[in-house]
Formats: sequence, C-alpha cells, structure tokens
Amino acid sequence: MTEIREFRTDCPRAELGDLTERLARARWADELPGAGDDYGVPPARPRVLAGRWQHGYDRRAWEKR
Repeated sequence: MTEIREFRTDCPRAELGDLTERLARARWADELPGAGDDYGVPPARPRVLAGRWQHGYDRRAWEKR
C-alpha cells in the first residue's frame, strides 16, 4: 500500500508572473474546419485552459488549502 504524505507547494511570485506573461503571448494555431479531434486536441480547448490559468485560477488559495 502506498503511503500518502502531506506536502506544501510554494511557487515564487516571479515564476507565476512569467507563466501569465507567456500564456498571454501564446500563438495559437487555427483550427482545421470540420477536423474535430481527428488531428489532436482542437485549439479552442487549450485556449480555454490557458485563459483559466491566466484569469480565473487562484494559485495561492490552492497552496493554502
């Protein structure tokens, strides 16, 4: 049986700022019309995730939790 041990995360503010800036500068590929998932993840999905990381995810609240 694997033991679960408590741990803490603490990401420096500068690194979080750098991540936010890099996400803002991301260059997204155009989606192929009608391709769906045939050629990998449609670009809209990672864009939504990146937007959440930039504007809607409270990293500090999760670190405290």
